[in-house]
Parts: sequence; structure tokens; C-alpha cells
Amino acid sequence: MKKFVHVAVGVIFDCPADAIASESVTKPDYQKKHILIAKRADHQHQGGLWEFPGGKVEAGESVQVALQRELEEELGLVSSIDDMRPLITIPFHYPDKSVLLDVWAVYNAGAFKKAQGTEAQGQETLGKEGQPLVWAELSELANHEFPAANKAIIDALILPKKIAITQDNNDPDAILRQVANTLRNQGNTWIQLRAPSLDQLQFTQLAMKLYGLCHEAGSKLIWNCPLDWYQIAFADGLHLSRCNLKDIEDRPIPATQWLSSACHNLEELEDTQNRVDYVLVSPVHETTTHPKANALTWSGFKVITDRARIPCYALGGMQCSELSESVQFGGQGIAGISCFLD
Repeated sequence: MKKFVHVAVGVIFDCPADAIASESVTKPDYQKKHILIAKRADHQHQGGLWEFPGGKVEAGESVQVALQRELEEELGLVSSIDDMRPLITIPFHYPDKSVLLDVWAVYNAGAFKKAQGTEAQGQETLGKEGQPLVWAELSELANHEFPAANKAIIDALILPKKIAITQDNNDPDAILRQVANTLRNQGNTWIQLRAPSLDQLQFTQLAMKLYGLCHEAGSKLIWNCPLDWYQIAFADGLHLSRCNLKDIEDRPIPATQWLSSACHNLEELEDTQNRVDYVLVSPVHETTTHPKANALTWSGFKVITDRARIPCYALGGMQCSELSESVQFGGQGIAGISCFLD
């Protein structure tokens, strides 16, 4: 029988959870929160690389209890289960074993940070096992080398909880008004520009306006268009349909830009997840736009998120009130059109 290893991983913040949940709608300060990272000893597997602290879940332990134990043993950090929130699960399957990285955000470590005497940003200290520790801003994590599996963790930290997809309209000004309204009323939301009724010139001109609008609001703009339309200078990423993605072998845009696609089942997930940064999984509910498509339901959505190694968004008949359900069933958040119109 193949061995199964369950690993609890903690992304430790120096602030309470509500300091992130209650961010300003227009100017999120999530990027300014500090996260604790540790450096692996040179003699360890992937030694010298940085990581998020954690360790193996023992028999009979819940993942939260295991994480509590590991953080106290490795760091001397006493944490509360009430301060833990699920972030992402990342499965890896090898010939001899399967590994599940069960990643949780851990909040309220400000007192621990102060006790370490590392109030200054980037100041290094040592953990209980002699490992170097650093508090880093999210934007600074790219300056540290992590194991490849950690990319999805960092992506999950950066990606928003909501992606608003524009309603198709042959009037660019109507789409512009819709986006402006969404950015005013929704916190931590990125915009996906999907406008199949516009030609290339109209689409590009609208995207140039939206790009500035999104960045002023602390948001990102993702283009949903043919690859040959894409202009890096006025976009933060590209969403390719499965039809457009299937004929592309190499990543078509720089690694600094976000790449996403759609996913409707496990077969599509396996074909897609090694080539994109996140997927929109649909339809979770029945929709009027795709009446013949079988709804996955939340149970079906979880079947996909359990196998996913990248963040997944629930799409299809979503309501903004269902954000917590998406997270509960393993999702990064929700994506949709109509739920963001009002």
C-alpha cells in the first residue's frame, strides 16, 4: 500500500485575522502584513531553501492540533486554533508515497514577534532548532528561494478572494461603469475583462482605461481574449479558454503575469494545472448561460479542489454570500458575473 504523509503547514501573520478581513475596500493593505518564514538546514532535503513552518500530522491528531504542536516545538510559538484559517491543500503523488500539504494561515503572532526582538522589518533571528527566521512582507517573499511546492502557497496568499467577470456588452462605456461600480463596492476583488462582443481595437482601448482604474483601486486586471490580442503593458494576467490553451505547450506569457483557465472535471484539471497559476471551476450551480451543463454542486467542487495543486475559484451561479462555502470546500474564493453587478 502506498504511504500517505499528511503535513501541516503554517503561514504565520503578525496581525489578527480581522486586520485582513476588514481591509479598506479601495486600498487593501494586505501586502504590508508580515509573514514568518524559516530556512531549512543545509543537511536537510532541499536544504538552504526557505519554507513556511510545520510538520507531519501524527496518528489521531487533527491538522490544527498538529500545527499547534509543530509551531511550539520548532519556534516556541503558542498558537490558538481560533486564530487558524484554511488556506490551501496541495497534494503530491509519488511512486512510493502521497504527500498532502495542508496549509493554514495562523494569526495573532504579534506578541511572539515582539518577544523575539525582531520588530525591525527583515531582521533575522533563530528558531528553537537553530533555524534562521525572518519576518517578511508578502511582496518580499519573491526575494527568497522556496521549494517548488511553495509557489501555490504564495500564489494563494497573493490572489484575491473574488474575481468579477465583466458582463458582455457592445458598449465599452457600459462595461467601464460596471467595473467602476464593482471596485467601489467590493473589497479584495480582481477584474477579468471578458467582452466577446467587442472587436480587438475596442477591447484594447477599454482595457487601457480599466488597467489604470484597477490599479488605482489596488486591484488587478486579467484579460480574457485570444492570445494574439494580449498586451502585457496594460494587463496583469491572461485567462485563456481551454480551446485556446490546449494548442499551447510552453507558457505563453511571462512568469510575472498571472495565467488562468477554466476547468469542469478532473480530467481537465490534470491537463491544465501544470500550465496555469489558478483555475475557475464551473459550473458549481445551474446557470442560465449554460443550461445544458451539469452542475457540480459543492460536493463535486470539492472533488476537484482535493486533487488540485493550484488555487481554485468556484464559478457558475455564485452569490457573494457563498464565499465562505468556497473556502470551506477547498476553494480560493468565487468568480462570477451577475453576483457582482449590484
